Amino acid sequence: MPESAPHDSGMHNETLTGHPMLQPQALQYFAEVATSGSLRQASETFYVAPSAISRQISNLEQEIGQALFERSSRGMKLTEAGEVLLQYVRESEVRIGLFRAEIEDIGQLRRGSVRIAAVEATTSTFLPALLGKFSASHPQIRFQVGIYGTHQVASHVAEGNADIGLAFNTSGREDLILQGRVRQPLQMICRPGHALANKVSIDMAELQGARLALPDRSFGIRSIIDNAAEAAGISLDIVYETDSLELIKSLVRSSDIVSFMPPLTFTADHEAGSLCSIALRDPDSARGSLDVITPHHRKLPRSAQKFLELLLDHCNGRDI
Repeated sequence: MPESAPHDSGMHNETLTGHPMLQPQALQYFAEVATSGSLRQASETFYVAPSAISRQISNLEQEIGQALFERSSRGMKLTEAGEVLLQYVRESEVRIGLFRAEIEDIGQLRRGSVRIAAVEATTSTFLPALLGKFSASHPQIRFQVGIYGTHQVASHVAEGNADIGLAFNTSGREDLILQGRVRQPLQMICRPGHALANKVSIDMAELQGARLALPDRSFGIRSIIDNAAEAAGISLDIVYETDSLELIKSLVRSSDIVSFMPPLTFTADHEAGSLCSIALRDPDSARGSLDVITPHHRKLPRSAQKFLELLLDHCNGRDI
């Protein structure tokens, strides 16, 4: 190739290094000369003048402080330092290949992870059904699911400890994005045979004196309950307060204790006939919702984005 060939052109074929965008150009030139033993051969491979390749190798030698080649009329032969550098380049190429394979796997959802923070109410049927459906299509994706109260869910998502949050009635926060909201009007629950079990709807004021089991204030629905009671001008007789919705449902099933929950929480119990639900007529209760939230200042990993799409497809446009 003549000395007047385009100087340091970006148009060249892949060489021993194979990944020109990730391996420094000087190392690409060095490896090709080391393999072929010829500046001219490297020049033809890269469409770069031999003098340009020679300068890059000289710069490497100055940076390292050792000669990389013994130059003679018979060609370029690696020195001991050159052998060490070539081994480094080859090992680096293997790592680059593995990196590219991993990136390709992520892009095609052959690997990845999704971190979810969710309220307990989603763990009965809603979340397991979605996880099962997603995993059937993407079996290599791994999930980490933490169960918390609404306020903790919001904090975990905002602080980067979860990719997606599922919580009831999250308050507006600048560090969160509300991706979707599913209507979940609060309802009173009681056991079959309870004096109120046959009612279709009820006012909060009618529950003055009723013995209650309520979720603690880490739950988003608790603020709705408290606000509705205050608006009705009644004092709630809270016999049991807990962070376990399953415990509340067990207490309701086995006694005259009543409680308040969104439909998502007790759907399976209602279908099995072990709990009755009565609609609450006050406006606060009607505003209950399950919220899907993500962090505002962080892009979701591809695997989490794909799960979010499935989640929103399932939620949008209908109640659960």
